Amino acid sequence: MKALLIFFIILVGLSIISIFVLLLKTPHASLIEYQAEPSRTTNEKTGPSLEEKVGQLFMVGHWANGSVASTSALITGSHIGGIIIMSAPAAATEISNWTGTWQAQASAPLLISIDQEGGPVTRLKGSGFIQTGQREIKDTTTAYEVGRTRGLELAALGINMNFSPVLDTAKNPDSFMYKRVFGNTEESVALASAMVKGMNDANVIAVPKHFPGHDDTSDDSHLTLPSVQVNKTGLPTFTAPFNELIESSNPPILMTAHVLFPQIDTVPATLSHFFLTEYLRGTLGFTGVIITDDMSMDAIDTLVPSNQAAVQALQAGADIILFAAEPERAPAAISAVLEAVANGTLSEARITESYDRVQALKEANL
Repeated sequence: MKALLIFFIILVGLSIISIFVLLLKTPHASLIEYQAEPSRTTNEKTGPSLEEKVGQLFMVGHWANGSVASTSALITGSHIGGIIIMSAPAAATEISNWTGTWQAQASAPLLISIDQEGGPVTRLKGSGFIQTGQREIKDTTTAYEVGRTRGLELAALGINMNFSPVLDTAKNPDSFMYKRVFGNTEESVALASAMVKGMNDANVIAVPKHFPGHDDTSDDSHLTLPSVQVNKTGLPTFTAPFNELIESSNPPILMTAHVLFPQIDTVPATLSHFFLTEYLRGTLGFTGVIITDDMSMDAIDTLVPSNQAAVQALQAGADIILFAAEPERAPAAISAVLEAVANGTLSEARITESYDRVQALKEANL
């Protein structure tokens, strides 16, 4: 009996000790669990900052007599997403050193572009580059071969985008666009499609331009703001080449025109919500990237300060803002865009929409 009592006392004692130990361990375990959670959160990959997103929506020019380091500083300091080569060095092969340097410094692949139309607008003029202009192209076979040959030449230098072909219509020899467009206007869409395919097959992104089109006059948007007297009823006919190209080829990117249509809007097409969002995206169903023409051109520059113009272009629906002739303007324009987001003038969702579209273009082509 006495032995049974001792056993019972020992059993109760062990139970009490077990409960006491368990109570001591529970808070400690909770503390470990609580500390582990922030550690997992900290290690999670975060997305790009707003500053990085906005920088990716800008493309700047680089001139042969300019500093490669200055352009590099814009890439690393302002998160610039693209470069356009405005002039070539004496040895064009030096361009491959530029492009290699810039791509190595960029946090995301760069769109590196050029205006290599052939004819009067040609940055690479040496004998090693095809010089055929659009007015010389009469059939789709030639259009494809010119596009592919030109694309291979550019790709060899690290250039992955060409602002070509020109899809504006010009029949008047005195027109600003006459020497830059296809002579056979009836076949312009087929010829443009063939050129686009040729460049794309050479791994260069073709950029048809300038939507919705310049008028057939001598007005040069580099110097003045052209005006087109077309109303909404006549717009489908005026923009027919772009309408047909979108339907037939669905290009991944288009460039805008700094042209005013006073019967439709009070601002140039580049800054117009109607033209870029309602008409181009809504009516014509374009889903690709919209890049502006150079915002340093007088057609825009004399109308509105470039900082404000950058904000307005994004509000209108543009995805990439181009500062070709004066790249030094880009940082202030980026700051203006960030300020517009901060004060609610421009939504962050609008920035993200364009950022996603530009990244999709890069992922699919670079």
